[in-house]
Amino acid sequence: MTLGDAFNRRKKLASDLRSWLNRLGLAGAERRSYRTAGLEGDDAYRPEPGTEKATTRAYTVPECRERIAAILAEDEELALRISRTNQRARAEIEDLDGRVRTLSVPELLVLKDDVIPKLEQAARAVPLRADDVGVYDSGDDWIRYRTVKRVERKRESFSDKGLKIEEVELVGYDIAEVTDYGLPRRSQWDEIDRIAEFAQRVKQAINRANKTELVELD
Repeated sequence: MTLGDAFNRRKKLASDLRSWLNRLGLAGAERRSYRTAGLEGDDAYRPEPGTEKATTRAYTVPECRERIAAILAEDEELALRISRTNQRARAEIEDLDGRVRTLSVPELLVLKDDVIPKLEQAARAVPLRADDVGVYDSGDDWIRYRTVKRVERKRESFSDKGLKIEEVELVGYDIAEVTDYGLPRRSQWDEIDRIAEFAQRVKQAINRANKTELVELD
């Protein structure tokens, strides 16, 4: 049995345990219900036709407890064997800096479940450089642009014939000047792709490590 087989077996045991716990709950009693016209005399507790219902148990309490104990014992043994094997199972992986490292399963899982999601979160949080703006100055890692907004107001008057006339008067311009230090959008995409490729390598390394044979308990 490999490490991966053991993980799958424990999932099956967890499902079996839920089933047998449910059966144990039903094994404690059998029930019969009905409607009767009286509680005394010859007809006392005689069911009226069509009102009787009964449930019977499929397993006894000892039988359920025996199966549950067997499941728990196998699961405990597998858990211990997995724990010991995890420390021995290794797989090579090339990290984000191009270094080839040999890591254990717990270390690979830390990368998969904790480190990589945070790397992606940090990559997506990088401010992006504005597109389609009027750049009038720039440096090595910044651009400077301005936005212009017309400020207008309406003037109303009446003609000699009493008709309302609206005129738009230009008051001026509101200017916003921005020095933008954001990164080009392409660089963010490239970084996210690089992290995604690393995540794929980690998954493949975990799959390789999961082919390690499960160790035996002493």
